[in-house]
Amino acid sequence: MVNETSAFRMGMRGVAALISAIVVVATGLVATPAAQAVPAIVEPAPPADSFYDRPADLASMKPGEIVRTRTTSIRSLQVMPVNVDAWQLAYRTTGMDGAPDMTVTTVMVPRGKKPTKLLSYQAAADSTLRICQSSYAATKGGPVDLAAKEGPLTFGMPAAELLFANLGLQEGWAVSMPDHGGGDNRFLTPRQPGWAVLDGIRAVENFTRLGLNATTPVTLWGYSGGAIASSWTIEEQPTYAPELNIRGAAFGAPERDLEASLRSVNTSLLAGLIPLALSSLGKDSEEFRVALDKVLTPEGRARVDATRSHCMPQNVVANLWFDYNRMLTKPVDEVLRIPVIARTIRERGVSGRVPTVPAYVYNGITEEVAPITGTDELVNSYCKGGESVTYRREEFPPNPVKQLMTTHGTVVVTGAGGAFTWLKDRMNSTGPAPSGCDIRNVFSSGLEPAAIATFGQAVGTILSSLVGAPIGTGPR
Repeated sequence: MVNETSAFRMGMRGVAALISAIVVVATGLVATPAAQAVPAIVEPAPPADSFYDRPADLASMKPGEIVRTRTTSIRSLQVMPVNVDAWQLAYRTTGMDGAPDMTVTTVMVPRGKKPTKLLSYQAAADSTLRICQSSYAATKGGPVDLAAKEGPLTFGMPAAELLFANLGLQEGWAVSMPDHGGGDNRFLTPRQPGWAVLDGIRAVENFTRLGLNATTPVTLWGYSGGAIASSWTIEEQPTYAPELNIRGAAFGAPERDLEASLRSVNTSLLAGLIPLALSSLGKDSEEFRVALDKVLTPEGRARVDATRSHCMPQNVVANLWFDYNRMLTKPVDEVLRIPVIARTIRERGVSGRVPTVPAYVYNGITEEVAPITGTDELVNSYCKGGESVTYRREEFPPNPVKQLMTTHGTVVVTGAGGAFTWLKDRMNSTGPAPSGCDIRNVFSSGLEPAAIATFGQAVGTILSSLVGAPIGTGPR
């Protein structure tokens, strides 16, 4: 009897163990090979700076509330001092998962002035590192550092885009350059950049030293990665920050169709943006990264992972004429049909949300980074919803060889005059906002008389910077 009982108990324990194993596997508590994480990427640690430390009570703060401030000095191209008054504001915002986050904006004003208008300039940081963001690249570091892990090119694009931001200063406006990647330095994340920009505007308006407030006229400007952030900003503004007086947003080449961008930019001068984009999506989604890792060759995996250690210029130079056909183990059409990859890309596309802020959009017809079809789709979605859009489809350059020339890098300059002229009109307008959509093909908006005048003003501003003259301190 004892032996029978023992055998019965042993049998029941075996059945229980089997049932437990089935339940564990079914609920996913046992990691299958398909779900195992790939080795973590360790980004170079940012320079030690307690200014960026999140406070323990961050969750109790309101979006846009200032955590701390400091004065700073501005350096265009990370070399040339810019003669303006400047501060950095660390402020509470919202992260990609909806949790409280903290990021930084760099705000500049003409020396000794108290402006009454604000331009929020979103630079194309296009990176997942702090040293590439506006708050660092506009104030610290240098363009080349042979000893740095992030080098040898440690140049951050915001340091170059200060040349555009300075146009706002020349008008006598305050200019804010937010780290729209948030405290985790993200890139290509949906919605979150818009929250960071909107809270950056709130932070500047909460900065009592400037005397601005929620009635202050505000405009937005950005190109490429900065255009992505600007487009999300006006889409999120009606629900996230409806109190802000945003008069208009100008942005060029907003890559809101990542699949089209991936196909178009391949093998071009700027093809290094492909591994950078893929690694950025992987930082947002481990599931995406695991799926991508399975279809990358060893060389492809190394190139994608390496971009997490550098700023955009270094990544582009290191990956000139990058060809994903050599880096994938499957045809790209198959890769883009993998559910998690397709979903992650789709989440960053045209949202269908309609802004209430008038927009000026410009894009090269022969654009290789932000194909015109994607921008057409974005503009059409705005127009169908009743948004006011001025859209200029730039024909110049007409027939570039993308391995030798970049439309993306051309229109950033040739389209700037028209964009800033429009921004000035919106900032200074006292009448009703424009209505309807004005969509035109132009050879180059930079050839219009007002844009030529703006370009001349830009040259004067650059020369002023070179000789250290104060910017924007003349009579207004």
